[in-house]
Amino acid sequence: MKKFIIIASIILAGFLPACYKDTGNYDYKEINEITISGLANTYSVIYGIDVLHIEPNIKMSQEIKDPSRLSYYWILGKGTTRLDTLGTAPVLDYAVDITPDAYVLTLRIVDNETGVSWKAAANLSVGTLYGTGIMLMGTGENGFADVDMISMVSDTQVVRGILANSGLPALQDPFTIVHNGDKSTNNNYGRVWAMTRSGSYYLDRKTMKGTTDNKFATIVAINEALDKEALTPMLYAPQMRDRAGNTSNANARAMMTSDGNIFTSHTFLTGGDFYTNAINRLDGNYDHLVPAAPYLWYSIGNMSAAMWYDTENNRFLNYATFGFGLVSTIPSDVAGEPFPWDQAAVGRTLVYGENTRNTDGGSTNGNSFAIMKDGAGNHYIYKFYASGATPLKRDMYTVLPIATNFANADFYAFSSRRTVVFYAVGNTLYAYDYNRGFEKSYTLPETGGDEITMLKFDTQIDHTTNALYIATYNPSTKGRLRRFMVGTDPNTVTITRVDRADWDGLIKIKDMNWRAVN
Repeated sequence: MKKFIIIASIILAGFLPACYKDTGNYDYKEINEITISGLANTYSVIYGIDVLHIEPNIKMSQEIKDPSRLSYYWILGKGTTRLDTLGTAPVLDYAVDITPDAYVLTLRIVDNETGVSWKAAANLSVGTLYGTGIMLMGTGENGFADVDMISMVSDTQVVRGILANSGLPALQDPFTIVHNGDKSTNNNYGRVWAMTRSGSYYLDRKTMKGTTDNKFATIVAINEALDKEALTPMLYAPQMRDRAGNTSNANARAMMTSDGNIFTSHTFLTGGDFYTNAINRLDGNYDHLVPAAPYLWYSIGNMSAAMWYDTENNRFLNYATFGFGLVSTIPSDVAGEPFPWDQAAVGRTLVYGENTRNTDGGSTNGNSFAIMKDGAGNHYIYKFYASGATPLKRDMYTVLPIATNFANADFYAFSSRRTVVFYAVGNTLYAYDYNRGFEKSYTLPETGGDEITMLKFDTQIDHTTNALYIATYNPSTKGRLRRFMVGTDPNTVTITRVDRADWDGLIKIKDMNWRAVN
């Protein structure tokens, strides 16, 4: 009984405060309520081009006389991660300089007097002009290498000074700019290379920014007496072969450096765009690296092998074992063939080389061409199918004396659809039809009087159209790129300028390549 009385007393003591009337004196104040409206669901902008302007509608329940009472934060985020603050004013004006991607942009307003905050959010899509278009490598007005791009992401527009604004040091003596065509978002596979004699570097594919750390020495593993730091890429294979950005081999790759070495890769086996010992050597003399001429011949439609030219012994050599082979091979010569692979035997040397989409002789993936000359100054055109372990010789044509200034050409370009080679000397454009028995030579006035700096047939965007790109330069209008269509009449050679395919104010163009993917 005593125990029960104690427990009941405790319960009663705990209950009594609940019945106590609160007579305290409290001062309640209304806070400043803020409403944010006027933000779109999504903003779409282009990296490096657009200024993101957002002017929200901000309403308050109280009049704020001191502007410093409120703080504004335009916060960039991705998922749950806060990445950056793009602005600290009520109105946002931001020159877009963030990596192209999908983000969430939040406006947060803080009342510094009460500590209470309000926010509103919108989706932000940052795109890039670099995803699709024609990349141009050449020389800028300051004499240094630079890159322009005719962007075709949506409306066609020119992006200038890409290399100058990349963050890389000034580079000289341009070679080319090329995207390797890999569509992987992994940077160890897909790369955009800016190649010059003074240095070659791969760039960020979305922003086209660069660093000198992104060089060939970091992606090649060798165990021989070569200075990796001095290896400067100048040529990459395979090229893109269609508008969609596909290449002629998804895994096999080759990189030629300015010292004449050739490095290969098979991305499935190496786990990315990584290279091993040079293959410009023969099995019988493995320790000797043979300098290669600056050309790689392969079938654009399907690169199962690549041929190269031995400058020491004047002969064509072949490499057909990407990912496995450590050496190149000497292709065999058979009596009665149009020409020998061994040029020393006939006293000829290499002048020029090019891959095309020409299918003569059943070369479904594209024939290659080489221009040779002998000691007497005679020139020859070789046509061959650089495919597989046994490349095939298709034909040889002797260049007749009617081909005006052929020996003095600055550039050559072979048509894939006709037996015609175009070439330029200074500001004059020539064409030579080498069809045996029907040879003709032409001087074409369509380019005007400006210096011709590049000739290149379209083998990447739409090779069936027989389109020829011609770059010219003069000090007033600067670099100019035009697209011409080659006529189909077999009895003559004509070119016609394509409407709305004429761009000026460009760099002095050295080379061009198509880009279709990030």
